[in-house]
Amino acid sequence: MNDQKTQLVVIGAGPGGYAAAFYAADLGMQVTLVDTELNPGGVCLYRGCIPSKALLHAAKVVSESRDAKEFGITFGEPRIDLNKLRDWKNGVVTKLTGGLGQLTKQRKITFIQGKAAFVDSNTVRVEKTGGGKETVAFNNAILATGSRPVTLPDAPDSPLVLNSTTALDIQNIPSSLLIVGGGYIGLELGTVYAELGSEISVVEMTPWLLPGVDRDLVNVLEKRLKTILKSIMLGTKVAKIEAGSKSVKVTFETADGKTSQQTYDKILVSIGRKPNSSDLGLENTRIKVTPKGFVQVDLQRRTTDHEIFAIGDIAGEPMLAHKASHEGRVAVDA
Repeated sequence: MNDQKTQLVVIGAGPGGYAAAFYAADLGMQVTLVDTELNPGGVCLYRGCIPSKALLHAAKVVSESRDAKEFGITFGEPRIDLNKLRDWKNGVVTKLTGGLGQLTKQRKITFIQGKAAFVDSNTVRVEKTGGGKETVAFNNAILATGSRPVTLPDAPDSPLVLNSTTALDIQNIPSSLLIVGGGYIGLELGTVYAELGSEISVVEMTPWLLPGVDRDLVNVLEKRLKTILKSIMLGTKVAKIEAGSKSVKVTFETADGKTSQQTYDKILVSIGRKPNSSDLGLENTRIKVTPKGFVQVDLQRRTTDHEIFAIGDIAGEPMLAHKASHEGRVAVDA
């Protein structure tokens, strides 16, 4: 087991973690950055914002090629090479995360690939990806471990039941796809699959799409979505999911108790995300966690353990990349 000491250890190298680590290094601090991936990037670059936006760009090109006939330019029906599209999307991710790896080296940040857990309020132990362990003693720590998709309690473990991560792999284009959850992640991925050729239905248990977003903005989007999606079921929840070998049967229940069934080739469960606050050894510190799993912080992003800070998804909503990046700078300044 190797041992080292650092002024600041940042656990998690997403848009919050790497932004904090880079800023701290620029200010002259000695920084160690720990993450399970080969390079910084986090969910945003590997399994979230960046691959989503890459695929949305491809979907927009398809959409615009169809709309062009309105002003006199007609294209043939697009032919989609899924393998090439997937490779291009993965190439975008590799280029950006590799670039962050180079920036880490340029700033002389010590990067450890592995999973970190607190031994006490001034030490973490890292289970390194390639094997072995490393103990890092620190003056300050920043927790930036992000979040993961929420699953339906009774959802079967089946390749036909996707989440936001597996949906980005676009293994195939199902003839019919149900999006469970009318938030921004589900609607983004639904838009991609719709433009690539899937028949998309959306079910949302609240009375509106994009709960929490300005209704005037949502109305504009909903008008557009009705032209490319098969159906939008609001005020409806999924009561049961039965996965077969080639299709998924879903039972719906409306607010007044009426039920119905429909069969789809695949479904995508996109009902939110939850913080990655377990298996971090927080019980070995004075950090307090809320019932929903968020780490309690003050306005400086300081936890109830004075030398440890928390930023990004693990420190509360909204779970957005630019919010995490800003909080990283706040924590470093504090």
